[in-house]
Amino acid sequence: MAERQDVILGGGLAGMTAAYTFQQAGEDHWQLYEKEERLGGLARSIAAGGYLFDFGPHILFTIDAEMEALIRDLLGDNFHAQEREAYIYHHHSRLYTRFPFQAHLHGLPVEVVRDCLVGLVRAVERQARGAFQPANYEEWMRGFFGDGIAEHLMIPYARKIWTVEPATMDFSWIGRRVPTPDYERIIAGALSDEVAQVGATAAFWYPKVGGIEPLPRALGARLRNVHLNRRVERLEVAGQRLVFADGEVVPFARLVYSLPLALLPALCDALPPEVERACAGLRYQGIYCVNLGIDRERISDKHWVYFYEEPFPFHRLSFPANFSPGTVPPGKSSISTEVAFSRERPLDRVTAVERTITALQTAEILTPDDRIELVHTEEILPAYVIYDLDHARNVGLIRAWLKEHGIWPVGRFGEWQYFNMDHSMRSGKTAAEEILAKSR
Repeated sequence: MAERQDVILGGGLAGMTAAYTFQQAGEDHWQLYEKEERLGGLARSIAAGGYLFDFGPHILFTIDAEMEALIRDLLGDNFHAQEREAYIYHHHSRLYTRFPFQAHLHGLPVEVVRDCLVGLVRAVERQARGAFQPANYEEWMRGFFGDGIAEHLMIPYARKIWTVEPATMDFSWIGRRVPTPDYERIIAGALSDEVAQVGATAAFWYPKVGGIEPLPRALGARLRNVHLNRRVERLEVAGQRLVFADGEVVPFARLVYSLPLALLPALCDALPPEVERACAGLRYQGIYCVNLGIDRERISDKHWVYFYEEPFPFHRLSFPANFSPGTVPPGKSSISTEVAFSRERPLDRVTAVERTITALQTAEILTPDDRIELVHTEEILPAYVIYDLDHARNVGLIRAWLKEHGIWPVGRFGEWQYFNMDHSMRSGKTAAEEILAKSR
């Protein structure tokens, strides 16, 4: 039998950061296996017809000083900070307001602003009485911001992106992902547009050239013992063996696992029944990206725009050239739209492109005279974890079972959490540090 290896399964940001942490600690014998032909996981960019699109739009931001230092070190002169230009489109009024909605009510119809502010006052009164005890995400939105803000935007947008009713979701994931400006700031944003931006992405980073992929490429260039085009077909937990699609069997001593937890029943043939049930209970959605190349310069001055109303199949679109001009040919523009789908809301691939183009014309982002010279689609599945009301119990059970068997789950899908890129990198580093501490 081959000698047992210490293995990292999956070469996304979490797996790579774990490998880098081991190397820096002098443990450079760890072997990283990745199914694709290049490293990066979802953090990669795709060239198509002279245009460059990320595999789902990406930006960088963090409050983690250590991860910021690593990101800056990896990107070097390619690091670029910029101020967010993010908006919400309101088709009912044919206008845009700044993101986040709750902090920029100014400019909306008077009756909408009134509903939002009255609802906010009532929510504050309920909170003062100790009546804010939400049991799900919808109750959290109503209880924190009030019925007006919840009903005018937050609930319809939640349905659009998550593909399920927010009343069936937990709210433990919110953290800094849903901006929660104080009440004075909400009122100020209703009275004037001349207010400072709020939220974690008010300033963000993006490489000057190359899309998002220069980040994983730079990290991958520092790694040793990387095995690409290696798809695992079976994980034998009891025997501590990995079986790959080419037939190679790799015995392992320690394993860092960054693949989706939902794949475990397909990979493992001897899961305990309670673990198998927990895996079957994991919920997620996918993103179908419809990317367009447009024969018109500077089609917008925005970075991204949110859509919450029914005429629009997508919940968000981005203008890549405003992140980095090098993502489009000279004199051109591009649009990247994101359509959420799941088993609760199946994707209609046949009509997705046509519906997207029609919706862009409805919003007057595209004109009848615009020539679309490129249509490019990408399907990401899974894309986002859905925090249903059983999420914490199911994920906790699965992760505890893995760790009992010397397997450390990492990353967005290994930990089954709503991780941004910095969170995924931190996840890999933390797992590596725990393993190193145990071996001392």
